Amino acid sequence: MISNTKPANTPAFTGFYKIKGTANELKPLVEPIKDILPDSFVFFKEKGTPDRTLYILTGEHGDKFVENMSKIGKGQIEDFMDFKRYIEKIFNEKAKKLKLDKIKKQIEKGKLKL
Repeated sequence: MISNTKPANTPAFTGFYKIKGTANELKPLVEPIKDILPDSFVFFKEKGTPDRTLYILTGEHGDKFVENMSKIGKGQIEDFMDFKRYIEKIFNEKAKKLKLDKIKKQIEKGKLKL
């Protein structure tokens, strides 16, 4: 007898990724990424500068993001902007780098493989 031991609600991927580029290059990617990965957190690290970093968190990293939000303003994390700015330091983990051109091509095809 063959049985499926994998839970049905396993996310497509679980990870912590970053894409670097200009605001004009990264901004159009946010909504398509959210559409393809609806349970993910997608946000920018910097505002007001031409160069930005777009973070994608999902699965366990998304859960960790939500858990750490409760620490904002309670002495551990000053405010939400600090939380976004120092996300790698707070997670004590480096995000995996993704290439902007590769992600753009995947989104154009309607597929996102991380």
